[in-house]
Amino acid sequence: MQSKPIVVVEKLIVKGLLMEKEKLAVDDFNLKNVKWRMLSLLDIKEFKAAALESVDSNYEFLAYGQIFESMTPIDFLTTYYTMLFKDPVDHYGLFDKGKLLGHISFGVCFGQFGTEMIGWVRNGYHNKGVGELGLLYAEEIAFQRKKFNFMALHISQKNLASRRVAEKVGFKPVLKLKYNVGGADCSILYIKINPRIQKLARQYGRKAIDVMNSPAGFEGMGHYLLSDSVVEFFEWPFPPFDEKARPINAWAFDDFTARINFNPDVLEAQLEEQGMTS
Repeated sequence: MQSKPIVVVEKLIVKGLLMEKEKLAVDDFNLKNVKWRMLSLLDIKEFKAAALESVDSNYEFLAYGQIFESMTPIDFLTTYYTMLFKDPVDHYGLFDKGKLLGHISFGVCFGQFGTEMIGWVRNGYHNKGVGELGLLYAEEIAFQRKKFNFMALHISQKNLASRRVAEKVGFKPVLKLKYNVGGADCSILYIKINPRIQKLARQYGRKAIDVMNSPAGFEGMGHYLLSDSVVEFFEWPFPPFDEKARPINAWAFDDFTARINFNPDVLEAQLEEQGMTS
């Protein structure tokens, strides 16, 4: 009986990302042997080695490059411990015979029913299917175990390699945002929607992107999609993605995220801060 790693790698091959078995083996590296698991304290030495080796490749587009560039051993230990046990984020690694090839985390997203993925591949293992494999494993966790409605990636518009990886495994660009107000550099928001939500949206004649942030996605709540007012409250308000279009106004995006994440608990917390509750 085949294990899950073999199944996922075969999924990659079927998608045309890896056309021949011989191409999987490079310098005694075989993608079919790569395992996916949550990081632990026992991985600290290997994580540090991978992070330090990847400073240059991470520096341009990810904060990990700057974070690990000149970190002292004590600082690294504190950072790694905080990453595993204090941050509200799950961290996973892709391993080949104990060697860490890639790191992916499930982070807080702009919408409460989604998760934002942040990851990097060890220097020397780019363009070998590791990034694609990591995102496919993450998809299994996000949609089947954690039951998220969608996955999100923020990728620099200039990072063409990472954008190609995302698109190969089914992520779609939906929005262009500026990194900083007044700045020139932009990021592209990529989305992949849970097939369950896509099916539900089709059932009620709605667009999946308009349903992914709605509580109507919960089991037994789909009938609320019959209401135009409910759908309009949570629907995606931005035009179709255009690479050449101007970036979306940051205030408009903040307004959208504030609306879709509104709930009575949020209001109660605001009232308490202002001393308006009894």
